[in-house]
Amino acid sequence: SEAMTNSTLNTASFTLVTTADGAARSGTVNVSGNTATFTPSVPLAASTQYTATIAAGVTDAAGNALAANYTWNFTTDAAPDTTPPTVSSTSPADGATGLALNSSASATFSEAMTNSTLTTASFTLQPTAGGATITGTVNVSGNTATFTRTAGLAGSTQYTATITTAAKDAAGNALAADYTWQFTTGAAPDTTPPTVSATSPAHAATGIALNSSLSA
Repeated sequence: SEAMTNSTLNTASFTLVTTADGAARSGTVNVSGNTATFTPSVPLAASTQYTATIAAGVTDAAGNALAANYTWNFTTDAAPDTTPPTVSSTSPADGATGLALNSSASATFSEAMTNSTLTTASFTLQPTAGGATITGTVNVSGNTATFTRTAGLAGSTQYTATITTAAKDAAGNALAADYTWQFTTGAAPDTTPPTVSATSPAHAATGIALNSSLSA
């Protein structure tokens, strides 16, 4: 409430301990104006209650002492998330074969992701043997990102899906390494119309027996 005798505010009179066991935290005390600040030497533990105490006896500029110890408690936040996300499953599964040509590729992550980091730049699909990257869109629902191709895939072709380290979880942690998996499409469907390759009797034949059958 007023200017203090700075020399009376030190680590002996201004202390910080773990509330549960009274273990003291080391640090330094600095005074600026009417405010004394205790700065711990190392970061505090997560999800832990601490008790700060200013001892009776610290004096103001006129030499008047604090009438009694002043204490207050506070609790630290949970430890920050520093664990990189992982891909927990994919569809199609790695190594799958006989996939329909209209198949999409999706990956489910171990935790919530930052949706804006999952785009066609960080989630790609292309023929394993090489060639142009497949065009498409990426959508995220829950922990799952899905790449939907713009056009159908080629038949009997292996594709590689890749999610790069540009993909990050909600805390900003990136994948530890690019994640890739492969799948192979089935044969292309038969879209060729049939033709008649031969007939019996042949076209325009003459003198055919009256009991003849016809075949094509």
